[in-house]
Amino acid sequence: MVPILQVSTLLDVPVVFVLAVSAVLGGLMAGFFFAYSVSVVLALETLSSSEYTNVMQEINEKVLNALFGVVFFSAAVVPLGGAAVLVLHGDWQTFYGQLYLAGTVIYLAGAFFVTARIHIPMNEHIATWSPVSPPEDWAAVRARWTRWNHVRTTAAVASFALYLAAVASFGA
Repeated sequence: MVPILQVSTLLDVPVVFVLAVSAVLGGLMAGFFFAYSVSVVLALETLSSSEYTNVMQEINEKVLNALFGVVFFSAAVVPLGGAAVLVLHGDWQTFYGQLYLAGTVIYLAGAFFVTARIHIPMNEHIATWSPVSPPEDWAAVRARWTRWNHVRTTAAVASFALYLAAVASFGA
């Protein structure tokens, strides 16, 4: 005998799917930012001003690719859509809903907006530098860029953990 699907079961499939997709996208971004914080940033700190300028300009050019763009923007858009679904269904009151919403807020504020409001303008500024004669404050810019990269890394990792906890507690 084939089990009959209940309406509530059909509504659960999209919610758990959005939770899982958000976790995957959040995990990809957390991994990207984490790898940068624990390796690339450390290498950048060893470079001279000219080398730093060349490398940052190259990195900032290469990161602007379609695959990264899709993952970066989807990691914000999918959780926003998921948050809307949770609020509309009243699931924001559940434990998993609160975990998910917290993860969404932390990611948007600490990773997405930090990138948009701090890193992108800094990257655009670095793009104007001459590798032959970088500005005198290049080390201060590097330090600020690094500091905010650690902020977005922490936010992305925390958000990812909250998404995973939301998935794990779904239906409990």
